[in-house]
Amino acid sequence: MLLKQLEYFISVVEHNSFTQAAYEHYVSQSAISQQIKSLEASLGVPLMIREKRSFHLTPAGEYLYRNGKQLMTRVKNLQDETVRVGKNERKYLRIGYLNRYSGIALQQALMRTTKRYRDLDVRMYSGSHSELNQMLDDNLVDIIFNDYWQIKSDNDYVTYPISKATVIAEVPKGYTPEGSVELKELLDLPLILVCHDDQRLDEEENYRKSMGFMGSFLQVKNLEEARFLVGAGQGILLVDRFKYLVDTIPGIERKCILNNGKPIEKDYYFYVSPQNPNTYAEAFKDIFLQVLDEF
Repeated sequence: MLLKQLEYFISVVEHNSFTQAAYEHYVSQSAISQQIKSLEASLGVPLMIREKRSFHLTPAGEYLYRNGKQLMTRVKNLQDETVRVGKNERKYLRIGYLNRYSGIALQQALMRTTKRYRDLDVRMYSGSHSELNQMLDDNLVDIIFNDYWQIKSDNDYVTYPISKATVIAEVPKGYTPEGSVELKELLDLPLILVCHDDQRLDEEENYRKSMGFMGSFLQVKNLEEARFLVGAGQGILLVDRFKYLVDTIPGIERKCILNNGKPIEKDYYFYVSPQNPNTYAEAFKDIFLQVLDEF
């Protein structure tokens, strides 16, 4: 199957006319018809049923049209991105990361990336689960660092598995003398959610379904506010980390969270949109994995 044949096929379907498709591509109608016949021959299945002055698609034709449009969009983006990279027109990388992540691997990977690509302009954006997904959909970021929660199908995102992150509780100093605490015991203080008002119910549902937390919740707008409340004994904050954590503020202790005696872990992934590829996003992902391997 040639891309040009697929392009002709999509054009015929969208115009519902061989004549209009031929006009769009500056070729003869017979040339369009012959290319589609060649496409059917190479696939070994009919794509359309031709009638005297019309046609209708077979199930195979409908499938190819629906998915072929996505493929052609990706090809166009790939071409554009290749030209931009070749001309050094793209020198930025926008990274979105889950606001509950508090490990040092992200910092280390960022430092190495900016050292390797000194003229690269990097922007970091934190957000809740749904905020990150929306930012990627809206092309506000090039890559997101998120756990596996309400992620759409693999056709929507290119997915790169990273590793399992351990869930850690940030609690008021003196909360418990133990080094770990069972999730079901965290009921005397509310669990702090870092999200906007319209995302609170989704975040609550996430904690209840994925972790089985049955206590109350307290919602704040940012991580700094959340940690101030923890230090004041007003709530508990759950964060994720790969082996090492960044420093927190005084008055807070960290405890490993257990579920029936076992640490709670979250699968983390990098997600990029096939519609808006960025070469530096791939490079950053590889550097991040190198950092994890060295821990």
